Amino acid sequence: MNIKSIRAFPIDLTRKRKKRPASYKRQNREPAGPLERYSKYHAQRSAAGPPWQTLACLAEAQDGTWGLGLSSNAGPVAAIINDHFAPQLQGQHALATERHFDVMRRLVASYGPQGLSSFAISAVDLALWDLKGKLLQRPVYELLGGPQKDRIFCYATGFDLEWYLELG
Repeated sequence: MNIKSIRAFPIDLTRKRKKRPASYKRQNREPAGPLERYSKYHAQRSAAGPPWQTLACLAEAQDGTWGLGLSSNAGPVAAIINDHFAPQLQGQHALATERHFDVMRRLVASYGPQGLSSFAISAVDLALWDLKGKLLQRPVYELLGGPQKDRIFCYATGFDLEWYLELG
């Protein structure tokens, strides 16, 4: 089964935050960010991030089965996927996920596999693994080697430790 199309586009995933419980105690400052050294930005941690939306990447097989991958920085990342990766991967075997990852890493050699390129590679890779799981009728974790642990610990970052613990 071959890849019919790969396309990326911005999506809006903004959501209203849940009201925090009465027991929530806010720290008196924002978590540290890349602009922390400049006092102007202390209250605006999000000012360091670009205004681009979330990106969705759809990888579709010839039979109409599709896989979804999400990433950040939709503006430039969509261009990398749609203009550079898609023409190279369309028509290729849909189950060759490791090969496609290698191809994408080599395609970005002239401008580097880190930064925005890594967001593009990640979105396509996730979409292709999701597609592969659907085509093989298996959950992706099985394709990646099956269950590894009986329990997986949650990771959260910030100063809201007590609230994170309450959330489980």
